[in-house]
Amino acid sequence: MLLFFKTVFAVVTCLAAASCADQSGGLGLGRPNAIIVREFALNQAAVTLDPSFGFSLYRGTPGVPPRQRAASVGRAAAFNVSDAIVEQLRQAGYDAIRSDGTSAEPGGRALIVTGAFRHIDEGRRRRVGAENPSVAAAGEIDYRTAAGTAPQRLTSFSLDSRQSRERVITASASRGSDLNAAAVRLGHEIAQTVLDVARRQNWPGASR
Repeated sequence: MLLFFKTVFAVVTCLAAASCADQSGGLGLGRPNAIIVREFALNQAAVTLDPSFGFSLYRGTPGVPPRQRAASVGRAAAFNVSDAIVEQLRQAGYDAIRSDGTSAEPGGRALIVTGAFRHIDEGRRRRVGAENPSVAAAGEIDYRTAAGTAPQRLTSFSLDSRQSRERVITASASRGSDLNAAAVRLGHEIAQTVLDVARRQNWPGASR
């Protein structure tokens, strides 16, 4: 009888320890089948346009309205950020997909990256060497066990392309709009945050 009670006590102790481990750090979660990067929310009020652009080359013809320009700039930045996240995660060996909210998402275990832009600043492109474009966003990384179930929050982040760990921009990335390069840097920084979560959970990337 004493042996029986000792065995029951040991089992209960192990179960309690496992429960505490899950609640303290979400340890032991199964590797997700996919990493879903949802389109980041955008408020046009968060977009700062370059005041030296947007005019018309034709005298007497109005340029592109600021609201229309802001929408276009925001969409481009949003695409570049999410595209950079997905590309970086795929290179690391994970099945990552972009989600615009209109297409069906895969079921099963998934890591979900969501967020909203804090600001998108075109900078001053006519100031050579001091353009200073930037993109910043705040977001969350959640873990979902099955479609329709409540996700578990693993971490949150607030990142800015001006504080990116990525210091070197390749020649190909620096061509065209500098804002695009800033968006790509932010995307890489967010992807690195996702990879940090994967490492803490011991989720190895698939071999390529």
